[in-house]
Amino acid sequence: MPASRIDPILGEATSVDGGLSVVVCSWKRPERLRRCLKGLSDQSVLPREILVVGVEGDADTAHAVDDLGSQGLTTRVVWQHGRAGLGNARNLGWSSARGEWVAFIDDDAIADPRWIESIAKHFQDGTTALAGQVRDPEDGRIISDGSFRFWLRDLHLCPAGCNMAFRKSWLEAVGGFDENLAYGFDDHDIGIKLTLSGVRVTDAPEAIVWHRRSWGPARETLGPNLPQYAWSGAYLIARHAGSLGVSKAEYFARFCALLIELIAMSRSPRSDRGRFRARGPRSLVRTTWSVSRSSFLGTLFGWRAAKTSSRPARQ
Repeated sequence: MPASRIDPILGEATSVDGGLSVVVCSWKRPERLRRCLKGLSDQSVLPREILVVGVEGDADTAHAVDDLGSQGLTTRVVWQHGRAGLGNARNLGWSSARGEWVAFIDDDAIADPRWIESIAKHFQDGTTALAGQVRDPEDGRIISDGSFRFWLRDLHLCPAGCNMAFRKSWLEAVGGFDENLAYGFDDHDIGIKLTLSGVRVTDAPEAIVWHRRSWGPARETLGPNLPQYAWSGAYLIARHAGSLGVSKAEYFARFCALLIELIAMSRSPRSDRGRFRARGPRSLVRTTWSVSRSSFLGTLFGWRAAKTSSRPARQ
């Protein structure tokens, strides 16, 4: 059965006349981007358009998008000029979208064939914001189910950046994504801002993407980018702790939990664990010290930036 196209009308319940746009954030990974775009072209329900946000001057990204467009899908490239980062990329994507609804996926993820169909059904039922499920393609385990564990509270409403969808007008209402968050946690930030604005983020476990996490354009581990990731995590916590009524004791607990989580994540992927053991205890101690030091410094500077910054998140 050929794929249908949810354009111009998603459903009577939402009275959407603009359809669904899919935004793919990409960072100089043309082969992964091609696999991602292939997954979008194989959907049971096709979007109104696919927008790829790429780094200015990346010819390989342009070629990958042109190849998909030759298959009859409406595709466009939106280039990042100057300031890069995930927050900036997502803002460029949704603000350039022609659809009334916007779904996000990253170039290192592959959408399940019924991903868009599942999202469309939720929108037909009146959903405003949606968090899909992210699974590991190797063993099928759930990587993200929409929860944010750092907060030690039942805040089951923060989507994963590679699998989330929103009504465009609500992204405008909350000022979009925080462009200070250039490396990670931009998805958690938008979930918290929407929730504080009274928007319910709906879990959609049937809207699945398969994601083998990549920490950079050519890196398979978090280690080299750990200070930036720690900065973003601390910035996020400091930015929203007051709004959520977090005490100083709880804040300190989250501060430490974030540090431990980042150190653990720096050992990813699982295939690298044997390599650390093979290098012996001295190497392990040196690695742990380096990771801990960079985590602490990144976290400290991120917290300070959030406290001193007067610049809002694209307000």
